[in-house]
Amino acid sequence: MNFKVISRIIGMLVLLEAVLMMLCLAVGVSYGEDVSGFAISAGATVLIGLLFYALSYGASKSVGRREGYFVVGSVWLVFSLIGTLPFMLTNSTNSFVDAFFESMSGFTTTGATIFADIEVLPKQIILWRSLMQWIGGMGIIVLTVAVIPMMGMGGMQLYTAEASGPSKDKVHPRIKDTASRLYLIYVACTILELVLLMAGGNNFFESLILTLSCISSGGFSSQNASVAEMSPYTHYVVMFFMFISGVNFVLIYMGLRGKFRTVARDEELRNYIFVIVFATVIILLVNLWKIGSFDSIEEQIRIVLFQVIAFLTTTGFTITDYSLMPNASMMLFFILTFFGACAGSTTGSIKIVRISILLKNSYLALKQILHPNAILTLRYSKKPVEGKVISNVYAFIVMYILIFLIGTLVLSFFGHDFYTAFSASALSISNVGIGFCPSGMMVEFSSFPDMSKILMSVLMLIGRLEIFTVLLLFVPAFWKK
Repeated sequence: MNFKVISRIIGMLVLLEAVLMMLCLAVGVSYGEDVSGFAISAGATVLIGLLFYALSYGASKSVGRREGYFVVGSVWLVFSLIGTLPFMLTNSTNSFVDAFFESMSGFTTTGATIFADIEVLPKQIILWRSLMQWIGGMGIIVLTVAVIPMMGMGGMQLYTAEASGPSKDKVHPRIKDTASRLYLIYVACTILELVLLMAGGNNFFESLILTLSCISSGGFSSQNASVAEMSPYTHYVVMFFMFISGVNFVLIYMGLRGKFRTVARDEELRNYIFVIVFATVIILLVNLWKIGSFDSIEEQIRIVLFQVIAFLTTTGFTITDYSLMPNASMMLFFILTFFGACAGSTTGSIKIVRISILLKNSYLALKQILHPNAILTLRYSKKPVEGKVISNVYAFIVMYILIFLIGTLVLSFFGHDFYTAFSASALSISNVGIGFCPSGMMVEFSSFPDMSKILMSVLMLIGRLEIFTVLLLFVPAFWKK
């Protein structure tokens, strides 16, 4: 293991985190807030980054596969640990565990929070929470590959370890150019949403916070009620960009290049749209059946469609107390958190492509029983799927469910009732941030025991890195030459 090159990459990433802190510091100054906490945090982060970089003296530029996985598996932890400094030094919380939970929730774009009253927090902290989600949305490593040419050929190993989904679609032969193009789209979507939100009468700061959290599928808000008290126009804008954030960014790039046939043929995108429409219609029918009638058809459609997209994309925004809906509707929302959106997007959870491959292969298995001698090939988007990919999909889903159930069991040992433990484990590993319990929505987690918060933080990290990247670090063969 080449620890020098690992130290060099982590050092540059930590310096990037210091730059983000300085942006928050500037906002604090503009609002006349005490910025001493952020100043100390940024200074300490710079020193840590320089220390990591100094330890890498004489390191080569190449990054091997093992180094790539180690960097990706460790940098999220390093970022989250350093990310606790602003929360602690601004006295937003006096608990390190709470600060770590909030930091991990931010960088993994989970959106769960320990703050009961967000609106009393300093503006610099509110911005810090959303900036963590924005930088974690597309991926810290992908950003690094895009903006730091010093990575050289090692960028491929980092991108391979970080990218989501069963396959890594590329838009350019050079991995650095691929990452750059994807981040340009990410930034362009961010700017466009910011402009549209401001055009709807929202002030700049409120629009910025909402944009950073929305396009990253994060879910943090500047208001205690999430986006419930905002205008219908704002709901539609947020809804649209939540949908966009759930689309494979490579596919968005293809569409911008005019390759509409490629976009139209993409089976995962079609399935993504189908799930949204199907779930919305079913929940509307269930609500109509149980409630009897709606005061406003438009409002009911907007609420249900918004929540369907919010859960499916693991963004976690809310515009209603969905716990007041019929149990069948709540169950559908809960199932959507395990679906996730498209691979190659900013969303978490299992991803629609994996679920589609699982269902298609199960159907082929039934046909094989009827026709034992038939040669059946699984196809996705009209392309044959390799057996290795199918095996990886099955292994991922099995491990995902197993870790989720273990998380539920351990949380119950920490004193939580079944519903709370089940929900907290699901929202953590799916990176959705909001959950379900008999008493209503889980809005904040400050009352949870410290051990529960630590476990949930671990589940957030495992879910964000799609399980295998983290588990690889615990395989003895990984550390052998």
